[in-house]
Amino acid sequence: MARINEMRALTWAYLGLNKADYDLVEIKNQPFYGNSVKEGQNQVQTAFSGETYGLSPEINKENRDFRNHFLSFDIDKNRETEFINLEMNDENNILVSSIEINARENTSSSFLVNFADLAQGKIFINSQILVNLEKDSKVKLVVVVDLKNDSTNLNSIATRLADRSELDITYIEIGATKSMVNIRNILRGEEAKVVENGVYFKSKEEYLDLMAVNEHFGINTDSNTLFNGALKDKAVKNFKGIVDLRRGCTKADGKIGDYSMMLSDAVINKSAPILLNEEREVAGKHAASVGRMNKEMLFYIMSRGFSKKQAESMMLEANFAPALDKIEDEDLRKLIADEVHELNSRN
Repeated sequence: MARINEMRALTWAYLGLNKADYDLVEIKNQPFYGNSVKEGQNQVQTAFSGETYGLSPEINKENRDFRNHFLSFDIDKNRETEFINLEMNDENNILVSSIEINARENTSSSFLVNFADLAQGKIFINSQILVNLEKDSKVKLVVVVDLKNDSTNLNSIATRLADRSELDITYIEIGATKSMVNIRNILRGEEAKVVENGVYFKSKEEYLDLMAVNEHFGINTDSNTLFNGALKDKAVKNFKGIVDLRRGCTKADGKIGDYSMMLSDAVINKSAPILLNEEREVAGKHAASVGRMNKEMLFYIMSRGFSKKQAESMMLEANFAPALDKIEDEDLRKLIADEVHELNSRN
């Protein structure tokens, strides 16, 4: 048994959000695409030495011990979007992946990572993405998880930002039977900036435990995180969104929010937006909303001849649109939008 997504500062135990329990499964080394390396490996590990990241020490160890897919990027000049398409199937149904990105000073780069399920049987993913942003660099990272069958998704994303670096990060998840996700942005440098968007849609008896942390160390750092989601049938979701203003981050500003629609009475939704503060002269905002929609907009759409359920569906997809628009591959963007529409369709 491993403790997943354990919070640094514990909240009320009765909420059941301080940690999640995960039964480690025995996995074996299995070929996927084989170990493939691009451009260099050392800068990212050096940058993250001493940092805390990942779902848990046990999951990090599993990723190191059973890794069957590896990519490393050393960005030394501006480049167009790199599309990393990781398709699972019945022959390759275990993916233990690590992607490392080092963005050098004054560079701009973009990455789209897609986890897709083409299998009929079970799928297992243990993925780790590490991004190091050097001074004045800009990185756009979009991660799409689209799993339709019996699947376990362990996904860890960690970023580290130096002075004046900028990160635009988006996480989109559709499906996955059991999913545990940890996204940690570490703002070390002065005037570092993070803009984060997220979308999740869970149905059937699917489970999601999601922890999103923006950890501010540098002066004048700024983070803005917004997740939009929907739950239907008997889905369960735990969300822990943390703005962590650490000592020394004077004039930092952090915002985090989770807005979730409950599309049936049987779903379980827990959201804990949390603000931790060790410094003066800082600003922080945290918010959560469950099951609420703008009444004026709802009335306006219904006045045009749509039913209440149709109007709610249109508004939900409109909330998802800003995150989905970040997907630069047109075919993938349309595929995810169509899947959301199918899940969201109501008479």
